[in-house]
Amino acid sequence: MKLPVVAIVGRPNVGKSSLLNALAGKRVSIVQDMPGVTRDRVSYHLDLDGKFVEMVDTGGYGYVDEQGLTEHIKHQIEIAMARADLVIFVGDTTAGVTTADQTIVQMLRNKGIKTIVVANKADGVKADAAVAEFSRLGFGNTIGISAMNDRNLDQLVELIKQNVDLTNAPTELPPPEMFIAIVGKRNAGKSTLVNSVARIYEDDPERVIVSEVPGTTRDSVDVRFEKDGHALVVIDTAGMRKKRHMVTNDVEFYSFHRAERSIRRADVVLFLIDASEPVSEPDKKLAAYIASEYKPVIIVINKWDIARDELKKRDGAKFRDSEAMEAFGEYLGKELKFLDFAPIAFTTAKDGRNVQQVLDLAGHLHKQATERVTTGKLNAALEAVVKERAPSSKASSRPKIYYATQVAVAPPTLVLFVNNADYIDENYRRFVTNRFRELLPYAEVPIKLQVRGRARDPEREATHAGLMDKRVKRRIIKKRASEVAKDAAKKRK
Repeated sequence: MKLPVVAIVGRPNVGKSSLLNALAGKRVSIVQDMPGVTRDRVSYHLDLDGKFVEMVDTGGYGYVDEQGLTEHIKHQIEIAMARADLVIFVGDTTAGVTTADQTIVQMLRNKGIKTIVVANKADGVKADAAVAEFSRLGFGNTIGISAMNDRNLDQLVELIKQNVDLTNAPTELPPPEMFIAIVGKRNAGKSTLVNSVARIYEDDPERVIVSEVPGTTRDSVDVRFEKDGHALVVIDTAGMRKKRHMVTNDVEFYSFHRAERSIRRADVVLFLIDASEPVSEPDKKLAAYIASEYKPVIIVINKWDIARDELKKRDGAKFRDSEAMEAFGEYLGKELKFLDFAPIAFTTAKDGRNVQQVLDLAGHLHKQATERVTTGKLNAALEAVVKERAPSSKASSRPKIYYATQVAVAPPTLVLFVNNADYIDENYRRFVTNRFRELLPYAEVPIKLQVRGRARDPEREATHAGLMDKRVKRRIIKKRASEVAKDAAKKRK
């Protein structure tokens, strides 16, 4: 099986990203009415009548980037073309054939790359006259399409099928077993870490652009790979910064929200901290957001080699690497209180140091987060917690905890049934959550604890008063747990 690759190329602002999104049927690439938005290779696996191909969106060829990334963008486009079985060259009917178009086409011809030409923004029959001009480029008849209005996309799909050898294309792509979002503030080393993963597992050491320029990554880029026979996806994301800097910049606004979306769809988050700098406001806000989404997270300390060298200079013979790591972990515990349960890993992404171990740890957390414990084991833990410390009571209230049940996984969602939810304060909820983390197989992942007061019911009153035999009591508890699980399933839908 070989996954055919189809690269979409063209000059800036001709609608390449819109075309990828139209073929995919969803927003894969950021679309903005300005040149230079796409920088990295953004890919999507497209199903063509039961055969899969990889569609790759690229930056605008010839775009002069104001941040000095012109050569980086050009290099990514050239990598995409070199790896492609077919190139779709996209022109713009509203501008006609330009000198830049002719330059790109000549390069494709010189490299002997199989190419088809489409003229975008042909929104109606009147635009078809302008389409004919692109046929002069020497790659056969040109199709006039409108990526925004889905015009003639069916013809383009047929043309792709005619020009790509689908004989050995995979007929199915197993869904990834784990999505891993890599997040952090600007220049923390996210893209470098993605390239380390791609180098190890995909032989693609330049999968995304790496630069010292802040804000290099704009889109969220999915990189699929196989590890030990399991399909995984790492998601490179734009660097977080203070929100006030995004108010007047649409691209950064969309980048920020796509990074947040990547966290929401991730199974595990790798939260990169730059060891060479103090923990910042964006770091703390990002930690709070990850915690609010109940995501398993590894705090990845990147650039540890730089920080270690600085500590060696400062401490001299007294320096001990293990002690420095422990001290840094304690520092993070104070600064990132929302994530005090998260494991910490030290890496140097540019050297690929500890990258595989971090991925192994991510798999371990994913397994924890999807673990389901029996009601018996959960209530045994609850009994131990209540014996250690019962909920405090005021003169006007008598809090009682009856039993607990698990209603969901990822995150593990546990429900405590009590006589009145208002009687269980936030401090006691935190205590119970932390003790559950110690007693149950959720040591390093977030637990969602819900507290529900039971409705007054004579049957349950009798049950909790011990007036029914144990078999009837267990049956009622089991029935109630089933009702709660159904309610949770409806809410998730």
